[in-house]
Amino acid sequence: MIRLLENSHEYNNDLRAMLMAFYPGEDISEKEDADARFTLVCDYDDTGATLHILEDGMLTGTERAIGDYKDRQNFRNAIKLAIYHLLSAKTGRVLPWGDLTGMRPTKIAMKALQEGETPDDIRRMYREVYEVSGAKTELALDVAQHEIRLLTGLAADDYCLYIGIPFCPSRCLYCSFTSYPIELYRGEVDTYLERLTEEIRMIRDLTRGRRLAACYIGGGTPSSIDETQTKRLLSGIAEIYPELAEGRIEYTVEAGRPDSITAGKLAVYRAYGVNRISINPQTMHDETLARIGRAHSVQDVKDAFAMARAEGFTNINMDLIAGLPGEDASMMKKTLAQVEDLAPESLTIHSLAVKRAARLREEFDAYGDTIHRDMEEMLDLADASARGMGMEPYYMYRQKNMGGNLENIGYAKPGTESMYNILIMEEMIDIMAAGAGAVTKPVRRTSDNLSERPQRVDRIENCKSLRDYLDRFPEMMDRKEKAFRRI
Repeated sequence: MIRLLENSHEYNNDLRAMLMAFYPGEDISEKEDADARFTLVCDYDDTGATLHILEDGMLTGTERAIGDYKDRQNFRNAIKLAIYHLLSAKTGRVLPWGDLTGMRPTKIAMKALQEGETPDDIRRMYREVYEVSGAKTELALDVAQHEIRLLTGLAADDYCLYIGIPFCPSRCLYCSFTSYPIELYRGEVDTYLERLTEEIRMIRDLTRGRRLAACYIGGGTPSSIDETQTKRLLSGIAEIYPELAEGRIEYTVEAGRPDSITAGKLAVYRAYGVNRISINPQTMHDETLARIGRAHSVQDVKDAFAMARAEGFTNINMDLIAGLPGEDASMMKKTLAQVEDLAPESLTIHSLAVKRAARLREEFDAYGDTIHRDMEEMLDLADASARGMGMEPYYMYRQKNMGGNLENIGYAKPGTESMYNILIMEEMIDIMAAGAGAVTKPVRRTSDNLSERPQRVDRIENCKSLRDYLDRFPEMMDRKEKAFRRI
């Protein structure tokens, strides 16, 4: 546990984010605790802020941030650099992303490119202002340039549709998403699909006359429901959105768990216009799969992939996680070699994050010493592998408690990128979401210029609990409809 003491909370979130970057999974408290690893003290005054590290009552480090701390726009980076330097000196570590801790480290490059800045100007800014490494600077530039190209032609009135299936074969160690064991909740699935289809129909009514840019069915594990239920869901969607069934729009199903994929379900996906699927091994080591609660084998991954190819899918993504318990760079290298043999069209690399609602967080003491090994090397290996398969990095984001303050990054062969993946991060157009735990995000704008920052992005949240979603369905739909009728 780390203790944090401040005489103002103006930059509390920034200080916490940097502490988590150096100490992922560690509790941060503002209460007295004799067992604290150390105490970080931040004192603000008229000319800036002084940061101290205290260990066993002894001062072991100090940094100073100069400026008017009430001027958030100009002082924020100064204090972030100060705590970054302080923790870097304490741990002997230099973070590849420097003092950048936000979800989208590419947004700086995106904004600068759209404003006419040159790549060299942007490189200088990442290096001198934020102390980002040369490799991560080039990655940010690469992703930003691809995003700008891929988003050409998008209109401010377009929207994306997310459909949530909150059931899974089992709960993974690292997962914090809304999910329910399918074997225990099979009796609820049909009722859930009925309500879900009703919500999708209402979304269509609320967006009448607007263009659907992409549809993503996620979860949970969408492929955990049986073939009959899958057909019921997709046929209902096709009735509401015939353009999806015709294959004219990016339409993704996160098949996810190989143990839940069957030839029959894949045939249903194809019949109703799904043109992109994700088969997610996370690792290609059976011992790790068992450790993290994935009830499938490496061979199951290969079999599911072969079935998808036989069914005619030509745009398949695979997800991997760097930093899983017990894994190191040599194991990642072996995983990547097997993925290369399968030759997917896209590859998404996640840096393991210790999320508050995940079982990994609850059992952190048992796993803390075995995770986040060789993270930077793993990501470098993945980058080389993806590029070797003809892929390019096209979207990137980060989460709290992510090992090494690193990133999740998507690679794809040209023409197979997912617009939805970009847009869910960029918050440029409305994300309409249906299902338990789904969050609709209306984007409020003062102009139709997508390069301008929106005035705000609202959140309309559905109940996370499956039971509440079913019981309080009219209330949630009324709230969503009223929110959009006011626009």
